[in-house]
Amino acid sequence: MKKNSRDNPFPLRKYYGIMIVGFVLFLGIMAYYSVKFKEKREIAKQEVKLNESVSAGNSATQGKTKKTTQATTQSSTAAEQEQESRQTIQQTISYDGKTKLMWPLTGNILMPYSANATIYFESLDQYRTNHGILIEAKENALVKAVKRAEVEEIRKTPEYGKTVLMDLGNGYSALYGQVKDLAVKEGDIVEKGQVIGKVAAPTDYYTLEGTNLYFQMEKDKKSIDPSKYLK
Repeated sequence: MKKNSRDNPFPLRKYYGIMIVGFVLFLGIMAYYSVKFKEKREIAKQEVKLNESVSAGNSATQGKTKKTTQATTQSSTAAEQEQESRQTIQQTISYDGKTKLMWPLTGNILMPYSANATIYFESLDQYRTNHGILIEAKENALVKAVKRAEVEEIRKTPEYGKTVLMDLGNGYSALYGQVKDLAVKEGDIVEKGQVIGKVAAPTDYYTLEGTNLYFQMEKDKKSIDPSKYLK
């Protein structure tokens, strides 16, 4: 008598076993590829972040470089404009040596110009040359620019106290000595008649001569008699 398959459970168990094993394998494969996919995705994300970071860095660097270049260009342009402006101003500072200059202040000449012969200095009790003139003045009297000029140098010496050297143009210069309360600084352009300071108390070199303004002129670094150029 032939047996029915229903009466033999083993073939069905074998079939179910194969299905379970296949399903487990399937799940394993899916899990494996899922892990690999996640790894690749994370790597891709990291690459994207890295690229963005590099791009941002490049943009920032380019931005800084551009700003630096612009700043340098603007600075150079400003310097060139200032130089051109100064050259233009300096071109208008000119002196022909013939036009008479205004007096820096009103007063008698206490000591004349004497570069080639010695004269007596009462405070020093000695004879010596004098490369400028001493103009009698009261302390705090206003000192004015003799013409349009540029303030070249401000300094202090034992003999003349605080001094202001001005470029008159074409090699001519004027030195104002024994002044105080200056209203100008180096590099300033002053106009004719502009107040540059006040007369100071005399230094120890000129105490007996009295309060005065020391005024000296040069042409190409050689002293000249100021009284011949003042009117």
